Amino acid sequence: MDNSNNSIDSKISNAREGVTQIGKDLRSDAHATIDKIADKVPPATDRLASQAHDGVDKVADTVENASERWAARGKQVVDGYKNICETSRTRVRAAPMVSVLVAAAAGYGISKLLGSRNNK
Repeated sequence: MDNSNNSIDSKISNAREGVTQIGKDLRSDAHATIDKIADKVPPATDRLASQAHDGVDKVADTVENASERWAARGKQVVDGYKNICETSRTRVRAAPMVSVLVAAAAGYGISKLLGSRNNK
């Protein structure tokens, strides 16, 4: 269980790092392109280049913040799933016969529902 925990955490971390790296690469490429254009255009465009740099930084920051929020949300979902699984295991261990009867009743009900569709 601990290995899967580390594996999921490392996958979430790797995904977040990948998105962050892509954002950094895009930021760097965008800044280089803006600088190339600004070098070829008269100095009056310095103000526009500065505004473009600010815009790129805002977009890159937004992407980085979004990747961090997604990673945190993914961790919350995984933790919730683990809690549900552990609660279910505890309940099955506490009352195994009731669990078997409930599972059998659910299976019977589902088979009746699906079976009635095939007869029509």
